[in-house]
Amino acid sequence: MGAVLHEVSHNLQNELQLQVAIPASVLSRLRAAGLPEGVCRVWARWNREIFGDMLGCLLGGEAFVASLMDVIGRSPQQALAYSPHGVHPTPYLRTFVSCELLERMGFPERAEEMRRAWTRLYPSTQGTTIPGPLLRTRRTAIPLVVQAVCFTRFLSLGDKSLREVITFEPRHQLMIEEAATRLATGTDPGVVPERFLIGAVRTAIDRELAAPEVLMRNFYVELSRR
Repeated sequence: MGAVLHEVSHNLQNELQLQVAIPASVLSRLRAAGLPEGVCRVWARWNREIFGDMLGCLLGGEAFVASLMDVIGRSPQQALAYSPHGVHPTPYLRTFVSCELLERMGFPERAEEMRRAWTRLYPSTQGTTIPGPLLRTRRTAIPLVVQAVCFTRFLSLGDKSLREVITFEPRHQLMIEEAATRLATGTDPGVVPERFLIGAVRTAIDRELAAPEVLMRNFYVELSRR
């Protein structure tokens, strides 16, 4: 269900009038850091899918990143493949972007756990079709991309950043974990924002608090009350 947060974010990029500002911000940050022009343009080309992941993470926290890893965690040939015209970031790099944001949101330990898990899945980039300059500059580029998308102020946001407009902090994760227990038992989770219910279901499944069918039913029952 984390895909819901990602897909909604595509609409929000347009509705928030960020469809031009986001790629321009990415290009500006990377060029200022002296990265190769080809690398800058690739990251800018990926801007819509990166925005979907970044806003999804801001809306849903660590559960969103875990769901993303489930979706893009494929064979090494697929995860390390590069499309010269694709709009989706190469899967191998994509998870590291979300982990960078998760760390900056106040979840450094969880972000590092996910990085280690991802690196264990793909311990080597041997045989990758990712261009060398893109791969070699990733440790510099990824923090800059996150800065450009989430921590840069935009006029259409009232001269605020996405991070300032949409909050997700450790206290919200505690709300999700409590809601997970309540959903598993069919108990009203209270005034939890709808976006947190997605993470609550994910948490309940990961902790085996109830059968997926039970959680699905209770999730939709709760949504229907709102």
